[in-house]
Amino acid sequence: MNKQTLFSVKSGFLIALSGTLLMLILLALNFVGPESVKNDKLMIGGTILFISLYIFLLFGIYKSISNVKKTAQVLTFKSAFFTGFIVSLATAIFSVLFTILFYEIIYPNYNTDMSTVLIEKLSNQNLNETEIAEKISEQTKYYSTVIQAQFSFVGNLITGIAFSLILSLFLKSKKN
Repeated sequence: MNKQTLFSVKSGFLIALSGTLLMLILLALNFVGPESVKNDKLMIGGTILFISLYIFLLFGIYKSISNVKKTAQVLTFKSAFFTGFIVSLATAIFSVLFTILFYEIIYPNYNTDMSTVLIEKLSNQNLNETEIAEKISEQTKYYSTVIQAQFSFVGNLITGIAFSLILSLFLKSKKN
Protein backbone atom coordinates (compact mmCIF):
# COMPACT_ATOMS: atom_id res chain seq x y z
CA MET A 1 0.00 0.00 0.00
CA ASN A 2 1.54 3.31 -1.06
CA LYS A 3 1.61 6.45 1.08
CA GLN A 4 -1.34 8.10 -0.64
CA THR A 5 -3.58 5.06 -0.29
CA LEU A 6 -2.58 4.69 3.35
CA PHE A 7 -3.37 8.38 3.92
CA SER A 8 -6.79 7.85 2.31
CA VAL A 9 -7.53 4.81 4.48
CA LYS A 10 -6.46 6.74 7.60
CA SER A 11 -8.74 9.58 6.52
CA GLY A 12 -11.64 7.14 6.22
CA PHE A 13 -10.88 5.79 9.69
CA LEU A 14 -10.79 9.30 11.18
CA ILE A 15 -14.04 10.29 9.44
CA ALA A 16 -15.84 7.21 10.78
CA LEU A 17 -14.34 7.72 14.23
CA SER A 18 -15.41 11.38 14.23
CA GLY A 19 -18.96 10.36 13.38
CA THR A 20 -19.01 7.82 16.18
CA LEU A 21 -17.61 10.29 18.69
CA LEU A 22 -20.20 12.87 17.63
CA MET A 23 -22.93 10.25 18.09
CA LEU A 24 -21.66 9.53 21.62
CA ILE A 25 -21.51 13.26 22.44
CA LEU A 26 -25.06 13.79 21.15
CA LEU A 27 -26.18 10.75 23.13
CA ALA A 28 -24.57 12.16 26.29
CA LEU A 29 -26.29 15.52 25.64
CA ASN A 30 -29.63 13.73 25.06
CA PHE A 31 -29.92 14.84 21.43
CA VAL A 32 -30.10 11.24 20.19
CA GLY A 33 -31.25 8.10 21.92
CA PRO A 34 -34.11 7.39 24.31
CA GLU A 35 -33.91 10.65 26.26
CA SER A 36 -34.08 12.67 23.03
CA VAL A 37 -37.38 10.94 22.22
CA LYS A 38 -38.74 11.82 25.67
CA ASN A 39 -37.64 15.45 25.27
CA ASP A 40 -38.62 15.75 21.58
CA LYS A 41 -35.01 16.50 20.58
CA LEU A 42 -34.40 13.51 18.31
CA MET A 43 -35.04 15.56 15.16
CA ILE A 44 -32.52 18.19 16.23
CA GLY A 45 -29.87 15.64 17.17
CA GLY A 46 -30.49 13.55 14.08
CA THR A 47 -30.13 16.61 11.85
CA ILE A 48 -26.90 17.68 13.56
CA LEU A 49 -25.51 14.16 13.19
CA PHE A 50 -26.63 13.78 9.56
CA ILE A 51 -25.19 17.11 8.38
CA SER A 52 -21.99 16.70 10.39
CA LEU A 53 -21.29 13.25 8.99
CA TYR A 54 -21.47 14.62 5.46
CA ILE A 55 -19.25 17.58 6.33
CA PHE A 56 -16.68 15.19 7.84
CA LEU A 57 -16.80 13.06 4.69
CA LEU A 58 -16.55 16.04 2.33
CA PHE A 59 -13.64 17.54 4.27
CA GLY A 60 -11.80 14.19 4.47
CA ILE A 61 -12.12 13.56 0.74
CA TYR A 62 -11.06 17.12 -0.04
CA LYS A 63 -8.03 16.85 2.25
CA SER A 64 -6.97 13.51 0.75
CA ILE A 65 -7.29 14.71 -2.85
CA SER A 66 -5.44 17.93 -1.96
CA ASN A 67 -2.69 15.84 -0.39
CA VAL A 68 -2.29 13.87 -3.62
CA LYS A 69 -2.28 17.09 -5.63
CA LYS A 70 0.58 18.48 -3.51
CA THR A 71 2.78 15.44 -4.07
CA ALA A 72 1.92 14.79 -7.74
CA GLN A 73 3.05 17.06 -10.52
CA VAL A 74 -0.22 16.57 -12.34
CA LEU A 75 -3.45 15.45 -10.75
CA THR A 76 -5.71 13.65 -13.20
CA PHE A 77 -9.43 13.26 -12.72
CA LYS A 78 -8.89 9.50 -12.47
CA SER A 79 -6.28 9.83 -9.73
CA ALA A 80 -8.37 12.33 -7.78
CA PHE A 81 -11.49 10.20 -8.08
CA PHE A 82 -9.63 7.03 -7.06
CA THR A 83 -8.35 8.81 -3.96
CA GLY A 84 -11.85 9.97 -3.05
CA PHE A 85 -13.22 6.50 -3.69
CA ILE A 86 -10.65 4.93 -1.33
CA VAL A 87 -11.56 7.46 1.38
CA SER A 88 -15.27 6.72 0.83
CA LEU A 89 -14.80 2.96 0.90
CA ALA A 90 -12.61 3.12 4.01
CA THR A 91 -15.14 5.39 5.73
CA ALA A 92 -17.96 3.00 4.81
CA ILE A 93 -16.10 -0.05 6.12
CA PHE A 94 -14.93 1.61 9.35
CA SER A 95 -18.38 3.08 9.96
CA VAL A 96 -19.85 -0.43 9.82
CA LEU A 97 -17.30 -1.59 12.38
CA PHE A 98 -18.05 1.38 14.64
CA THR A 99 -21.80 0.84 14.24
CA ILE A 100 -21.43 -2.77 15.35
CA LEU A 101 -19.22 -1.64 18.24
CA PHE A 102 -21.83 0.92 19.32
CA TYR A 103 -24.92 -1.29 19.08
CA GLU A 104 -23.37 -4.51 20.35
CA ILE A 105 -20.78 -3.42 22.94
CA ILE A 106 -21.08 0.25 23.95
CA TYR A 107 -24.88 0.42 24.18
CA PRO A 108 -26.37 -3.06 23.59
CA ASN A 109 -29.73 -2.00 25.09
CA TYR A 110 -30.18 0.93 22.69
CA ASN A 111 -32.92 -0.77 20.69
CA THR A 112 -34.74 -1.97 23.80
CA ASP A 113 -34.50 1.43 25.50
CA MET A 114 -35.75 3.21 22.36
CA SER A 115 -38.70 0.79 22.14
CA THR A 116 -39.60 1.36 25.80
CA VAL A 117 -39.60 5.12 25.40
CA LEU A 118 -41.57 4.93 22.16
CA ILE A 119 -44.20 2.70 23.78
CA GLU A 120 -44.61 5.26 26.58
CA LYS A 121 -44.80 8.12 24.10
CA LEU A 122 -47.23 6.35 21.76
CA SER A 123 -49.43 5.25 24.67
CA ASN A 124 -50.21 8.91 25.34
CA GLN A 125 -51.56 9.31 21.82
CA ASN A 126 -54.89 8.11 20.52
CA LEU A 127 -53.54 4.92 18.95
CA ASN A 128 -54.86 1.42 19.38
CA GLU A 129 -52.69 -1.54 20.43
CA THR A 130 -52.19 -2.71 16.83
CA GLU A 131 -50.95 0.70 15.64
CA ILE A 132 -48.56 0.95 18.59
CA ALA A 133 -47.25 -2.58 17.93
CA GLU A 134 -46.70 -1.78 14.23
CA LYS A 135 -44.80 1.43 15.01
CA ILE A 136 -42.65 -0.32 17.62
CA SER A 137 -41.90 -3.16 15.21
CA GLU A 138 -40.90 -0.67 12.53
CA GLN A 139 -38.61 1.23 14.92
CA THR A 140 -37.08 -1.98 16.29
CA LYS A 141 -36.13 -3.03 12.77
CA TYR A 142 -34.83 0.46 11.94
CA TYR A 143 -32.55 0.63 15.00
CA SER A 144 -31.24 -2.93 14.59
CA THR A 145 -27.49 -3.32 14.22
CA VAL A 146 -27.81 -4.87 10.75
CA ILE A 147 -30.00 -2.10 9.32
CA GLN A 148 -27.92 0.68 10.87
CA ALA A 149 -24.70 -0.91 9.56
CA GLN A 150 -26.22 -1.19 6.08
CA PHE A 151 -27.36 2.44 6.15
CA SER A 152 -23.93 3.49 7.34
CA PHE A 153 -22.09 1.56 4.63
CA VAL A 154 -24.33 2.49 1.71
CA GLY A 155 -24.79 6.11 2.81
CA ASN A 156 -21.08 6.77 3.23
CA LEU A 157 -20.14 4.99 0.03
CA ILE A 158 -22.72 6.63 -2.24
CA THR A 159 -22.30 10.09 -0.76
CA GLY A 160 -18.51 9.73 -0.81
CA ILE A 161 -18.53 8.71 -4.47
CA ALA A 162 -20.73 11.72 -5.31
CA PHE A 163 -18.42 14.06 -3.38
CA SER A 164 -15.40 12.43 -5.05
CA LEU A 165 -16.81 13.03 -8.52
CA ILE A 166 -17.52 16.68 -7.82
CA LEU A 167 -14.23 17.38 -6.03
CA SER A 168 -12.24 15.54 -8.70
CA LEU A 169 -13.67 17.84 -11.35
CA PHE A 170 -12.63 20.94 -9.41
CA LEU A 171 -9.29 19.75 -8.03
CA LYS A 172 -7.80 18.05 -11.12
CA SER A 173 -4.91 19.85 -12.73
CA LYS A 174 -5.80 22.31 -15.46
CA LYS A 175 -4.48 21.59 -18.96
CA ASN A 176 -2.09 24.17 -20.37
